[in-house]
Amino acid sequence: MKPAALDMPHPAIPNYFASHWRSLDYFNLYRLTLAMAMVFGGLMFADSELFFPSAGKRFLNFSFAYLIIAALFVLSIRARWPSFQVQLTAQILADILIVMLLMPTSERLVGGLGMLLVISIASGGLVGNGRLTLLYAAMASIAVLLQHTFSILGGYQQLDSFFQIGLLCAGYFAIGWLGHALTQRALRSETLAQQQAEELALLNRINALAIENSPDGLLAVRGDGVVRHASPRALTLLGSTLTLKPGITRLEALSRDLAHQMQNMNAGSSLSLSTPVAQLRIRCIPLATPDDTRVLVLEDQSQAEQAAQRLKLAALGRLTANIAHEIRNPLSAISQAAQLLREDALDTAQTRLTTIIENNTQRLDRLVEEVLTLNRRDRLHPVSFDAATLTALIDELRQTEEIPANAVIVNMPANVTFQFDPDHLRQIVWNLLHNAWRFSRKQTGSIRFSARMPGGHGMQFEIQDDGAGIPAEHRNKLFEPFFTTDAQGTGLGLFLARELAEANHATLAYVPSESGACFRLDLHR
Repeated sequence: MKPAALDMPHPAIPNYFASHWRSLDYFNLYRLTLAMAMVFGGLMFADSELFFPSAGKRFLNFSFAYLIIAALFVLSIRARWPSFQVQLTAQILADILIVMLLMPTSERLVGGLGMLLVISIASGGLVGNGRLTLLYAAMASIAVLLQHTFSILGGYQQLDSFFQIGLLCAGYFAIGWLGHALTQRALRSETLAQQQAEELALLNRINALAIENSPDGLLAVRGDGVVRHASPRALTLLGSTLTLKPGITRLEALSRDLAHQMQNMNAGSSLSLSTPVAQLRIRCIPLATPDDTRVLVLEDQSQAEQAAQRLKLAALGRLTANIAHEIRNPLSAISQAAQLLREDALDTAQTRLTTIIENNTQRLDRLVEEVLTLNRRDRLHPVSFDAATLTALIDELRQTEEIPANAVIVNMPANVTFQFDPDHLRQIVWNLLHNAWRFSRKQTGSIRFSARMPGGHGMQFEIQDDGAGIPAEHRNKLFEPFFTTDAQGTGLGLFLARELAEANHATLAYVPSESGACFRLDLHR
């Protein structure tokens, strides 16, 4: 049975660990065993010639007292009171006292009883921190010398026996010094081991956080296809909802395609894999272990592409910001010249040419403005919106786009309230409203704007039209920059709207619907 001291918390005293209390418990277990053996010997040989006349009963009484003391020490160790060093010193003093009381009971047992103190001194040094080991040796030596002196004065011992006692005391100090040296060495090793354990635990926590928050998924798979570890991100990218059991779950249970392709993967190789969640690029890194464990790094290609697009647009935004003045001045001059040409146009052909010039200058100006807006997306000035202000914004944009009032149906609860940058919200709603009207049937109720609070928290806004909808082959490219099916479009509208939404901690997504196109703006609280 495990000693109760193993389950106790670490002591509050510096340089003492749970192992010290465990060793003290074992030391006292030795004391209990020795006391029971002494009681048994006293019962068996109390009336024999082993003891001095009438001394056998005294030996038995002292043995019983020693057994009771050892039992009381068991309780104090369990309670961890008093402190460790006090308990250790008390136990060794009890050993010295009992040995001094037992020595006068038998001439034959003097040497053996004296040797018991060697065990106590050595144990005191190894169990404790070694600081008082030499003190224990000195106390034991003084006690043995005093007891032997009284024995000589009482006529029980000869004067020449002092030489034997002197050797015994020298042994006490030798054992004490050796115990002190070994204890200090063990203490340094244990302190170092604890420091290394704490550093290792910290490193493990750092690694766990790094793996958990990594945009890439990590899988550790043995050569026989058993998964040793899988990060939450890896399970998400694989689209698996299976509860992973490390060392038991096989890779086939997570992804059959990946398990099949992994058989042909070598060190440093990579492959592509399509999952219900993402398009993945998987790299294989061997660990050179006996079980041929390999780490699979799952990279979401869509995120990499989005990062590359953001870098491209950021560079484009910086470039446009620097040359916007130089671009807009010529555009303004070209536009004014086209207007003058229109006024002096002599025939329809010239009018058509000036119209082309004006349309393209407006398109270029709009492209510059959208890129500049994208470059300023992080400049947030959120304000509070409610149902009235949002309705007024929609009505204003509707009039700007010359959309009939009966074409837009607004349905939202009266308690709508949220925070958003007004310029960003205007740009997002304008873009969605403009596209919805352009592709709708342009009838009464062609555009529906609705708002709701799912689950009682957050806000969701949806704009849906009654048009032909978006072809399936175009849905994955809706939010890509410069993708457009309109010859007059810039391809930045939806991309810019999504970027502005994310800058306000919201998400903009396309929602498949039975008729028309539906876009959802989800505000997180």
